[in-house]
Amino acid sequence: MIPVFTSLSLATNYAMIDIPNVKLMDAFVFIAAFLFGLQVGLGTAVSIWAVYGFVNPYGQDDLILLFFLMTGECLYALAGALLNRTSVARELIAKQIQTRTRDKQSISHGMDLETGILSRIRTRARNLLNNARPYGRMSLLFGLIGFQATFAYDVLTNFGSWVFKTSSPYQALIIGMITGVPFAILHEASNLVFFATVVPPAIVAAKRVGLQIQQRTQ
Repeated sequence: MIPVFTSLSLATNYAMIDIPNVKLMDAFVFIAAFLFGLQVGLGTAVSIWAVYGFVNPYGQDDLILLFFLMTGECLYALAGALLNRTSVARELIAKQIQTRTRDKQSISHGMDLETGILSRIRTRARNLLNNARPYGRMSLLFGLIGFQATFAYDVLTNFGSWVFKTSSPYQALIIGMITGVPFAILHEASNLVFFATVVPPAIVAAKRVGLQIQQRTQ
């Protein structure tokens, strides 16, 4: 799974290269750790920067900064693995799986009961609208976790950019925070959106597929 998530992250990174600090990479690392454990998440985080840190149109990162970037990316893996162990996340996911399964069954049932092209279109449109409703508490939880992890990542990497260029760690922290504000705002805002809108449906879909496979093999 590490090569799979690494490839997805690198592909989307290069596709979105013209948008600074707006990437799906962090979300993929989080999902990898949430679904498959901390080792997969950490392996994905390190593997991404082992490639992206050297093969980058904006230039190659020095080894010191690369260390901080890898460490910061591992925060997303840690957040995903820890959140997966909480009862709150498990209950929210279980609720969403039940909701999606029930909606799918209602679509099939409605299609069986109603006849005619217009009736079928109306049934499908109604259920699609129901499926499009927001994830609510789950989106809020994952969005906040993503925002906090991104804030920690930005603080760490901005500090690492200046730690050996100033006379003290305190100066490195302050200068890094001030000079990195524009990029940090883009990074944190975009990750808040991605973690609230992309991550929950992806995790619920993966859990549903895994549950269906498990039921079929029993």
